[in-house]
Amino acid sequence: MAEEDAKREIAALEHELQRARQTAEKNHAALSALDEQRREREGRLAVALRAQHDFEQRLEEKRIELARAEAEAALAVVRQALEDRDAAADAFASAVQLVALRLQGFDAAQETAQNAWQALLSSRTVELPALVSELPDEDPHQQPEIVTQALGTLTELVKQRVDQELERDLIEAAARSPLGNDIANLPEHLRELARARFFSLARERRQS
Repeated sequence: MAEEDAKREIAALEHELQRARQTAEKNHAALSALDEQRREREGRLAVALRAQHDFEQRLEEKRIELARAEAEAALAVVRQALEDRDAAADAFASAVQLVALRLQGFDAAQETAQNAWQALLSSRTVELPALVSELPDEDPHQQPEIVTQALGTLTELVKQRVDQELERDLIEAAARSPLGNDIANLPEHLRELARARFFSLARERRQS
């Protein structure tokens, strides 16, 4: 009886051992599959990371290239603006010289007209009244109204320019004062411009 019991127990244990082996093999196979999947995933991850790095590098290069192109375009705009400004400055200087020459020419013509008028008045011709009546009804000693108006326009333009230059100098000096303390001493309509210039100078100092 004991022998039969032992055989049954052995048979049961062998059965359980077989089940345990099968379970172990199944789990081992599953782990092997997981290891294979992990290695495959790691390979894919490595490829993806390399691609990510390559794209990041290319993107950074393109951004640098774009920034360089934008800077070059902005620089070209500045250069063209400076060339246009210099050309306008040359044209303005030439115009001023021409105005000065034209004014000298007018003064000379005015003096000639006055001298001619005096010579006519000093002559002893009996036809003087008739000759004078043929002249334009104007005083040769007075400059033409068109010249007076032109000089008034020129004077006003110069005055406005001088005032603008003075205001710019005041704004710049106040903006560069310690902590911008002199801004409060400016006329009210210049204070906001001076504050803007003060902050602009501060940004320039931080960037340099």
